[in-house]
Amino acid sequence: MFSIGEHVIHPGQGVCTVMDYEDTPSPMIVLEAKSGHAKTRLLYPVAQADRLHTIISREEAEALIADYGDLECDPFTERNSSLEESYFKGQIKLGAPETLRVAKTMRRRINDAEAHAKKPSSYYLRVLKEARRRSVEEIAVALDVSEEDADARLHAAAVAAGEISDN
Repeated sequence: MFSIGEHVIHPGQGVCTVMDYEDTPSPMIVLEAKSGHAKTRLLYPVAQADRLHTIISREEAEALIADYGDLECDPFTERNSSLEESYFKGQIKLGAPETLRVAKTMRRRINDAEAHAKKPSSYYLRVLKEARRRSVEEIAVALDVSEEDADARLHAAAVAAGEISDN
């Protein structure tokens, strides 16, 4: 079971902090999620605690940033873009390193479409936004830095990998 104060990945919310446990009416884990500038209190069934997992360690976060250029894109493709979007949204729920892999994959697909003078799929932009948000959030907590600092470090890694320009 998780300790009070421990950070976990909630499949729908991203990074949450375990605040307490409640027994009534059924056993629940009290979680606090940060959504933008507000904090939200969530009750999560203890019976489904196996769907929660701890965030990556500081060492894992540092290694992900350092080795970002070597992170492989996800090769999954599907003719139906709705099914493809569902697959990538499922990957995002797993936390890092999958959130970073999905963000890198979406950036690559957007860059490829633009290189061929095509408009990228709107789902690429939606999935990229969510993968990026969750990546920044988890890296920030793992490294104990602000989200702005984590975002800057991830941006620098993407620039160094030649994925994006330094704007």
